[in-house]
Amino acid sequence: MTARSRLPLTGLRVFEAAARHESFLRAAEELAITPGAVSRQIKALEAEFSVRLFERFNRAVRLTDEGRRLALGVGQGLGIVEEAVAELRSPRKAVLAVTAMHSFAARWLVPRLHLFNQRYPDIQVMVAASDATVDMVRDRYDVAIRFGRGPYPGFVVKKLVSLFMFPVCSPRLLDQTSLKVPADLAKVQLLSDVRLAPGEPHWPEWLELAGAPEVDWRRGQQFSNVYLAIEAAMAGHGVALAEAALVQEELASGRLIKPFDIELLSDYSQWILTMPEKADRPDVRRFRTWLVEQADADGLTRIE
Repeated sequence: MTARSRLPLTGLRVFEAAARHESFLRAAEELAITPGAVSRQIKALEAEFSVRLFERFNRAVRLTDEGRRLALGVGQGLGIVEEAVAELRSPRKAVLAVTAMHSFAARWLVPRLHLFNQRYPDIQVMVAASDATVDMVRDRYDVAIRFGRGPYPGFVVKKLVSLFMFPVCSPRLLDQTSLKVPADLAKVQLLSDVRLAPGEPHWPEWLELAGAPEVDWRRGQQFSNVYLAIEAAMAGHGVALAEAALVQEELASGRLIKPFDIELLSDYSQWILTMPEKADRPDVRRFRTWLVEQADADGLTRIE
């Protein structure tokens, strides 16, 4: 027999009520038993623990120091039990845990997430932004959106967004500097993300494709995240090489423009990853389908 199985649970429940009210009579009323039954349960506890829990007076009782210590622990323990029972009887809505890379989460996913919430108000989505490799089992993520070439063995994988890149800048920059041909980029700051995956396309590949390999992209401002490079471009500080998905709204609003129509298409993509055991869960399937619908509507899925 374990120590837990020897706990006098009935007596402790009675004691907690009596300690909270500091009254055997009010405890009896709460528990729908007689004051005598309350007194007997308390005496049984005092005998078992060999300690006095209450000081008795003619018409009142008062906790002893030992009684106060026990009341604190028993009250906390019963509170936890009550919460667990309430959760079982009326479970909270499950949370769909999603991880995405910082730039993609901030510039594409989060601005559209309200559309998913409107369609599926019963599914609560928690988005965690991280560029680091995540352990979906340990960290309990249901869906991961990750950037790379694939494949991703061990996961159920769906391509979400093709990677095609092009220069973007503020209209204010063109008021100051003429950018008629790609070689004119030598006259402005080229803003770049320096934390790239091996083989990830960047300024040198775009400049080669555009016929301006002589432009020195290294002399411009460098950032640890493409999100920051785009922010600098919107502020008019230079030209950023942006992934199309990250500048959809800025291009539509006119805060950014494309000075050239040349696009660099890569074998890198944004992918939806799920663990096989979660892939057919209704909330996961709905979220995955919604993501693909959004990418298709934005024209972000292309065949190379």
